[in-house]
Amino acid sequence: MSGGMPGEVTIASWNVCKGLGQDLRRRTARTTEVIGQLGADVVVLQEADFRLHPRRSALPTPDRRIAGYEFLDLSASGHGIGWHGIAVLVPPEAVIEDIQRFDLPALEPRGAVIATLGLAGLRFRLVGVHLGLIRRNRRAQLHFLRQKLDGMPPCPTVMAGDFNERTATRGLEPLQPAMRTASPGPSFPAGRPFLRLDRFAWSDDTELVESHVVDSPLASIASDHRPIFGRFRLSESAALPEAASLR
Repeated sequence: MSGGMPGEVTIASWNVCKGLGQDLRRRTARTTEVIGQLGADVVVLQEADFRLHPRRSALPTPDRRIAGYEFLDLSASGHGIGWHGIAVLVPPEAVIEDIQRFDLPALEPRGAVIATLGLAGLRFRLVGVHLGLIRRNRRAQLHFLRQKLDGMPPCPTVMAGDFNERTATRGLEPLQPAMRTASPGPSFPAGRPFLRLDRFAWSDDTELVESHVVDSPLASIASDHRPIFGRFRLSESAALPEAASLR
């Protein structure tokens, strides 16, 4: 947990490249170490499972935990920890109200996860994505997700992940005007990043207070992406009554 201000939640996102680092060595212990150093309330991972079936987890999960976090039950096969490689890590005290998994439109297999969580007296919706490599597919995928979100009850929402979009002016139109988007900075390739592929998007009842790309020496070599970190202030509608429970 980040120990942020009341009414705030911190979210990190990282494409871990199945634990394969810039040195072309798969050292999952350093991947786990970086996750533990992020200090976020919730962590969204991409490429957390191997691509080929049965899509086993690329990261070690002793006691079903990673760096002190628990992972949401997203795997369809039970062998991995994610859905299309997307994993969501939460602290043990988090309350899970709802989890939805979606296949996204495109020829290449892509997916998204929408989870409604209760944490530190707040209720919010988290969307984890890893969008396609072709812009027209990304637009279709974001349009699909926008429709799904529009059909859900209002709730402060943050989308995080590898958007695979190189520009800030094209490709993200389906989210507008309901959501704002931002990249904390260049995050790919990790060694000398110049592309802003990793991003956040958030609903109007949420405010991005600050964000940054994690540039620690270990994070700069442990994957082909660097992690991103964001601190969000949620509207008063996110506050749970003192005695409320989502269970």
